Amino acid sequence: MAEALLEIRHVCKYFPIRGGLLKQNVGAVRAVDDVSLAIPAGTSYGLVGESGSGKTTLGKVVLRLSEPTSGEILFDGQDLAALDGRALQEQRARMQMIFQNPYSSLDPRKTVKSIVAEPLVIYGRARGKELDDRVRSLIATVGLRSEHLYRFPHEFSGGQRQRIGIARALALEPKLLILDEPTSALDVSVQSQILNLLLDLQQRLGLTYLFISHDLGVIRYICDHVGVMYLGRIVEQAPVEDIFSRPQHPYTQALLSAIPEPDPERAFQPGEIKGEIRALPSDYAGCRFAPRCPFVMDRCREVDPPLKETAPEHTVACHLF
Repeated sequence: MAEALLEIRHVCKYFPIRGGLLKQNVGAVRAVDDVSLAIPAGTSYGLVGESGSGKTTLGKVVLRLSEPTSGEILFDGQDLAALDGRALQEQRARMQMIFQNPYSSLDPRKTVKSIVAEPLVIYGRARGKELDDRVRSLIATVGLRSEHLYRFPHEFSGGQRQRIGIARALALEPKLLILDEPTSALDVSVQSQILNLLLDLQQRLGLTYLFISHDLGVIRYICDHVGVMYLGRIVEQAPVEDIFSRPQHPYTQALLSAIPEPDPERAFQPGEIKGEIRALPSDYAGCRFAPRCPFVMDRCREVDPPLKETAPEHTVACHLF
């Protein structure tokens, strides 16, 4: 495997629960709990799971938009969790995030030109004619025209607004893009256009993606490796085709069974799960998926299984293995 551009080691993010008259700390929500993963440069890593599994929180922790409780976040060999001030600002220029709703992430009072130019102005990368030329180049890169520069976000469709967000993210020539469900708010036809644009940009610019989504079809199309996340933990990691052809964790099987795919020769029999994802008590020591798992055993409720390698580059956290 190529050298990792981003490596996350045992990262945790706990949110305190306060109660009583004095609002004392009575527990914690383990939004991200002991997550480790590595993304080689120039590849795409997909993070999937239901809403509430901790995907977006992990993405924000990587960028230090939310401070990690513990763990290491190594970006190009440097621990971001240990940086502050100017050193952190310099590294953030090399990492950008594209958000789920392009309308809410764009300032409605600014023109497209101002939105795309803002990172370049803040970091002092360009000004005057150089700034103008750079903004026009970025707009053209994402498939928009120069006459769009002086319009406001409300004058565009959802797909066009997402293109503006991508242009802004590319302004500082980052190496890593964290994409938080960038197509979920778009029509299906527009989704394919944005995904093809992202694949083209990755090939041309050598970008690395951490792609957060609940849509397994999108993940299969754009990603090289997949991590399946449930209640703050990664329960299975593997190359994307291994996940789809040989899913091992019952939760992964259940997610795949929800895909409407009329294939009578599927390689596995999906397990049915009931109920919804919900937080467990902070002192719970068993497998997080045990309350919903169709194969649950007594041991599952007592011991949280560690990730074990069951095949090359394929790890799963389940007592069945």
